[in-house]
Amino acid sequence: MKRNRKLFITIITLITALLLVSCASKNEANKNNNPPPVQTAQASSTLGSFTAHDINGNAVNQDIFKNHDLTMINIWATFCPPCIREMPDLGKLNKEYADKNFQVIGIVVDVLNDDGSLSQEQVELAKEIITKTNANYLHLIPSEDLINAKLEDVNLVPETIFVDKSGNIVGQSYVGARSMSEWKEIVDKTLKEVK
Repeated sequence: MKRNRKLFITIITLITALLLVSCASKNEANKNNNPPPVQTAQASSTLGSFTAHDINGNAVNQDIFKNHDLTMINIWATFCPPCIREMPDLGKLNKEYADKNFQVIGIVVDVLNDDGSLSQEQVELAKEIITKTNANYLHLIPSEDLINAKLEDVNLVPETIFVDKSGNIVGQSYVGARSMSEWKEIVDKTLKEVK
């Protein structure tokens, strides 16, 4: 298990430079009204049983999905401008669609040190971003379980997946930021699929 965590951390470290360039190029694509690429969900088709902690250190597990027909999981990083720009819309979406048994959850991937320990400095930066963007939804810290289930396959951020109340991945994995209207269209379609 430590090997997988080290591999994940190494991968994140190595692609940080690429992500900075990629985030910038995704932003340019969005300015030109070209949607970012969509890719099919990879790795496991379920997040399965997992344990993790939220940004405030509270323990969570797969039960966070059971009271919602659909959960949007937005994988983001503190160094990614497109990630941060779409967070206010995700906060609004989470609030607006709450009565439809829908929720947004974020996973901030760049809060671990090279040795796998938690970087308090990065956690504080993530909390600042969450507050400034009104992204008032649950944000998770990568855990071994989450890394094995999905995060080790993440190459670019933001990446967004959807899961049903059992944690099964539904539909596609979306790479790149979207506008509020684009997310609404995707959420409406995906909600129909799970009902």
